[in-house]
Amino acid sequence: MGEDAERPQASVPAPRVPGPADAVADMRTTARWTIAAAAGVGALLLGGAPLTAIGKISGAGEAVLAFAGLVVALGGVGWAIWQTGEALMPRIATLDDLDDPALADLRATIARDPSAFYGPFGTSGADLRKAVAFHGTVAANLAVTAAAETDPVRVRLLDQALADARANTEAVRRLQDRLLEFVLAWKVRAAVRRARLHTLAAAAVIALGAVLFLGATHDADADRPAHPAPSPSVAR
Repeated sequence: MGEDAERPQASVPAPRVPGPADAVADMRTTARWTIAAAAGVGALLLGGAPLTAIGKISGAGEAVLAFAGLVVALGGVGWAIWQTGEALMPRIATLDDLDDPALADLRATIARDPSAFYGPFGTSGADLRKAVAFHGTVAANLAVTAAAETDPVRVRLLDQALADARANTEAVRRLQDRLLEFVLAWKVRAAVRRARLHTLAAAAVIALGAVLFLGATHDADADRPAHPAPSPSVAR
């Protein structure tokens, strides 16, 4: 029992907290599913049903209307795929992108708690850039000074100051990288939202094309009531 009590316990790794990069991956997965659904609609429009319905066309006017319907419907499919594909395009995020009008809600979120995004290094992306440059320069100068110092006491002091400067540099860089991840996530979210609006509009275009095509290939004879056969006359 005593030996088991003194035996060091294995450390349990802390659970990973999802970050902005995970949100970007999820949003792009949603965009891929949207593209797959639009492609499925396109395959349905070009499948066997339209080819069968073409046989019901009886005139040049109906042929033109059916062709126009297919073109409009497939144009809507292409529109949806194109706009959703834009959300999957690689994007580069910079701190200057915080001024983008599409990121207004991110700026509002940061304004509610600036220290959660900038730490003790300022209140803007420009402050983070300055902090990275400042602490990096301090660390470089301290490293040069410590390398030339011969007094053991001063060497220890310089080493401690150098460790602090490097820690500050690493901390501000982590904050900067994390803020860039948020900027990228918000840019992708704005692109996915635009793609959704375009997809809804494209769905209306697809429906219009389908109505045109079905109207041109509709078999009017099938809707006409069958006339009863005339009863034979009775000879008198």
